[in-house]
Amino acid sequence: MVARFSLLISIFQLFMIVSGSFDSKFLRTDVFEELEMCKSIQYNFRISEITTISLIDCGRRCLDDGDCRRFMYDKETKQCKMYESGEDCITDGVVNRKICFRMLSVCTKVNCTRCPIGYYGDQCQHIIQDCSDGFQKSVAPKTELLSFIKPTVNGAVLEVVCIFTYGGATDISRRDARCKETDFNKTWNEYATGFGNANGNYWLGLQNIFNILQNHNRFLLNVRFMIDGYASQLLCIYRDFNISNANDNYSISLGQFSNHAKGGPGNSLTNGTFSINDRPFSTYDRDFSNNDCPVRFNSAWWYLDDPVCSRANVNGRRPEVGVPFEATWHWQDNLGTRNEFDLINIRLRRQY
Repeated sequence: MVARFSLLISIFQLFMIVSGSFDSKFLRTDVFEELEMCKSIQYNFRISEITTISLIDCGRRCLDDGDCRRFMYDKETKQCKMYESGEDCITDGVVNRKICFRMLSVCTKVNCTRCPIGYYGDQCQHIIQDCSDGFQKSVAPKTELLSFIKPTVNGAVLEVVCIFTYGGATDISRRDARCKETDFNKTWNEYATGFGNANGNYWLGLQNIFNILQNHNRFLLNVRFMIDGYASQLLCIYRDFNISNANDNYSISLGQFSNHAKGGPGNSLTNGTFSINDRPFSTYDRDFSNNDCPVRFNSAWWYLDDPVCSRANVNGRRPEVGVPFEATWHWQDNLGTRNEFDLINIRLRRQY
């Protein structure tokens, strides 16, 4: 009880300091347990790590570092880790020893000099619609960062992984073997609203994807794989990607397919009789496949009305003992050759 009271005093003092002389505020956020390797991903890189005398000192150091927008403080070791982007913190250590704060903004009486990634304007009053919009507005200096977005139509503020190069791209799904396994065999409602954590593995949510698609008249769907222990990258592209609304069960529409480079992963989604075009989304509790596909694949997807179900199982399980072969994550090419991967990103990029 005494320790908790002391912590509350420290947090109160921190808020008083940053809202007074520093003319800024921090918001306390969550700390999640993650794998050590997950912290090596670019958007999880810490920009600085120092030993401080207190939580308050850690907050001051973050304010003094022009790139810092989030920090994590270890109450036992007094280690202060600072980050350039993101809402929550991850650790492979003891979670209840860590405290995470996100900076709201750093402002003078004239304007704001440091906004959370995704926000912009002289008072950080605007927010990008998606990561392509962020690229056009040059809101971030790095290639890959955690960012806030807000779609134009009925959109909540979302945290996503943004790629701020080559036109900008929004990760709508991320599966990475370096991070803790996230169960992607979820209900219809969970797939509609989203699940997981942007620091690791996540699905953004069908309704959120639909809302992003209203930001612009045409989008590319990029599917990026890392294989062979992350040594090789494969990328395939579908033009004119769209999904319908919830009343139409988020049915999918995909246009022309292309491999980004010679030797790409091949067309798994619109190839001949195996095309998933116009198919509704299916989960184990709302199955339109007529072939028990979500149960067989241990995941959810735009499944065919066919025993094949789909040539792709990007939301399946990681290959491990006891998992049925068709239930593990994979992507088949035009000839049916199975490709397994260590990482897959499904991304939206505005099409011009």
